[in-house]
Amino acid sequence: MNKGPVTFLRGLVVFAFLLACPLSVRSEDHVIVGVAGPAVNMVYSFVAKDAGLWQKYGIDARVVIFEAGSILAQAALSGQVKISISSGPATIASRTQGADTIIIAACVNTLPYSMVAAKGITKWDQLKGKKIAVSRFGSGTDTAVRLVLKKFGLDPAKDVVILQVGTQPSRVQALAAGTIDATIVSPPLDLTAKKQGFQILVNIAELGIPYPQQVIETTDRFNRENPQMVKNLLKGFIEGVHYAATHKDETKKIITKYLKTVDPEILEATYQSYLQVTDQSAYPNMEGMRNAMEEVAQRVPGVKSKKPEDFVDTRFLKELEKEGFFKQLYK
Repeated sequence: MNKGPVTFLRGLVVFAFLLACPLSVRSEDHVIVGVAGPAVNMVYSFVAKDAGLWQKYGIDARVVIFEAGSILAQAALSGQVKISISSGPATIASRTQGADTIIIAACVNTLPYSMVAAKGITKWDQLKGKKIAVSRFGSGTDTAVRLVLKKFGLDPAKDVVILQVGTQPSRVQALAAGTIDATIVSPPLDLTAKKQGFQILVNIAELGIPYPQQVIETTDRFNRENPQMVKNLLKGFIEGVHYAATHKDETKKIITKYLKTVDPEILEATYQSYLQVTDQSAYPNMEGMRNAMEEVAQRVPGVKSKKPEDFVDTRFLKELEKEGFFKQLYK
């Protein structure tokens, strides 16, 4: 069954909840951080939260999970979500269409997924005519699937049927039920699927495709009105990335808490994949931005007249660098 409508309704419930409590996000140090997840590469926000790193810099952050980047983008446009941890395509699409959303940092500049297929599908050409699931159309998973299919010689518009099915667990369930033939998931679900007998066609992270998988998005207005808060948010987030790399056991506990992973083998592989895809420079990759723009332009033609720099504002990172934040952090 196509779970797109269910996913959309769940997103609206979260969205309505946020609209119902506008006063709680207007204090100068309290902010809602929207996360497009759940997935292991989105655990950075929870590390920053649970390790007290946002609090260290005077930020009272509340992390809210959305089922897809496109749904999170709707909440961000309302002004209720001040910081979004999502993938670049959502920012590219919304800014091209008139929003003032902007990318201020990036911690994953490649695709951290695996392409998982039904039992019996072992080659890419066997995907022709098959159904491949993403979270939602226009989301990061949608763009990623199309990029990978093209890399392996398949036309995503003609050779396969792309369906929106919802979260990664929902997509794995659909694969097990036989309602789809393949999907992309990140650890630990790729390893879980493999243990259940499904085929991993490729570990996409090993391909090193430049791509803005995890970016930190704000708005021009928020940056203009709250520059110090933005810098403090970045400090807590970036220190959270560093904390995860240097506090293995503590990070594993956080992964277990939010992703409900208890298998030691899967937990270790999940943590290692976290390290594999992390870009601790925090700077967006411009080649990755171009890759995302080319795909988004198929749906939002206005992107074709834009440059990668139109979607990125790195002045806060440059200020932190000038102030010695990175040097002190990695000393």
